[in-house]
Amino acid sequence: MSKVKNLAKLSAKQLEEFFASFDMIFSDIDGVIWSFTYSIPGALESLEALNKLGKEVYLVTNNNTHNLEFFVEKARDGGFKINPDHIINTSKAIIWYFKKINFDGDVFAILSNSFLNNLQEAGIQMVEQPKVPLLEPILSEISDRPSVKAVIVDFDSHCNWGKMALAISCLKREEVIYLSGAPDTWVGDKNIKVLGPGPLLEVINQLSGRKPISFAKPSQILKDYIFSTYNVIDPQRCLFIGDTAQQDMKFASLCGFMKLFVESGCDNLEEALKEEDTCPDYHISSLGQLFSTFKETEKQRTTNHYTR
Repeated sequence: MSKVKNLAKLSAKQLEEFFASFDMIFSDIDGVIWSFTYSIPGALESLEALNKLGKEVYLVTNNNTHNLEFFVEKARDGGFKINPDHIINTSKAIIWYFKKINFDGDVFAILSNSFLNNLQEAGIQMVEQPKVPLLEPILSEISDRPSVKAVIVDFDSHCNWGKMALAISCLKREEVIYLSGAPDTWVGDKNIKVLGPGPLLEVINQLSGRKPISFAKPSQILKDYIFSTYNVIDPQRCLFIGDTAQQDMKFASLCGFMKLFVESGCDNLEEALKEEDTCPDYHISSLGQLFSTFKETEKQRTTNHYTR
């Protein structure tokens, strides 16, 4: 895979050509900008530097456990100025989809509080969570509710037997739309990994006999949402930055974007090189290294200017 270029080894001229090759940037968040316990050094400064070069920067995440303001404040604290309109997550895509299909009905969802709040603020009617006392199942709480027209499943640290049972009951009706967020088995980075929503989805899929419409990377729906909402005219002039092969690099390939793989998150470069649609165009150890490389390029250009 010699075609994959290491940005840290490019010359000043080659790096300038790289910067000139794209106008829009879509970057993952977890594993690229920060991890569970720390911000990745220099990553946000790199995005700010690219922003100052006139690049339009968007953050794309499967993580719906925080509201948009959390990401905005954390980015600004790290030196990158961004507004909520430039953050793309699963809840935004689902709200867009419901409006597109003129959805009318109640929704039962296994989601984080932040995700639920986003849907409710958009005017989507949510049914109450089942109240099932421990060791005292109540059939009325977990039986199908005819008003439910859609079921959404994503990461929920408070998921319990009652929620899963109600979701499966509702999904027995074929007309109920089944939507899902992140399919990840594990979330985190190389040092810390915790169980993701993937195994929960597999249980509900198997017992309901249904397969959900995915709204997370690397889904077609998320691509449609981004292209429709963010005026993507020339995909080849877009750069996607990510740390996972199956989610980020595969999504970038689906969209026709250039791919930059960073090794600061879940996967290593060897994993990304295994399949054609996960193989990146460029790689670098971390996004923060791009910033230091960029500064060195600027320094070289200034030095060359004054020594002519």
